[in-house]
Amino acid sequence: MKMFAVIATSVLLCMGCQNGNKTGPQPAPGMLNAGCPFTGSPVGDGSPTADWDGQQVGFCCAGCKVRWNDWSDEQKKQFVDAQ
Repeated sequence: MKMFAVIATSVLLCMGCQNGNKTGPQPAPGMLNAGCPFTGSPVGDGSPTADWDGQQVGFCCAGCKVRWNDWSDEQKKQFVDAQ
């Protein structure tokens, strides 16, 4: 009986989540993105932000916000459109 339990548990672990919810982290309310445009690190309440074209973009740190400010409008548009 123990062997059956081990096999059944192994099969279930290998299958993973089957509920159909394949979404990643969700953005904080009012924020466009859930991950930093540069590092992919989570962003949320209290993260540095910048407003661009009516959207609030979040960053993992102040350094990434500076990098954002150095991006061209076209680079910013591509990031916003991809969200």
